[in-house]
Parts: sequence; C-alpha cells; structure tokens
Amino acid sequence: MTDIAAEFDRLVREGANITMELRQEPWEKLLQLADPNGVVVQLVEWVAPAGT
Repeated sequence: MTDIAAEFDRLVREGANITMELRQEPWEKLLQLADPNGVVVQLVEWVAPAGT
C-alpha cells in the first residue's frame, strides 16, 4: 500500500467500521478498522526518515 490517505477515504465511502481515524506520526501513518466479525485490523504506511 502506498497511499494510506486514499485508502482511508475509500474505506469511509464504503461505510467501513473505522475504529481509529487516520493519524500521522513522524515515522508512520496509520488507521484502524474492525471487520464484520469485530476483528480489528490496523493499516500502516511507514514514512521515510527526513533526509533520505
């Protein structure tokens, strides 16, 4: 996955059960959702360190 923000937008449009909104840390972008059985799935996109 190379564009987690676009995937987040798609999931919201599809009505996914988002349990943690898209957030960004200096080293990663992540979001969390639950599937219909309640299993929590976390999607992560790693961010390259500054200067690389």
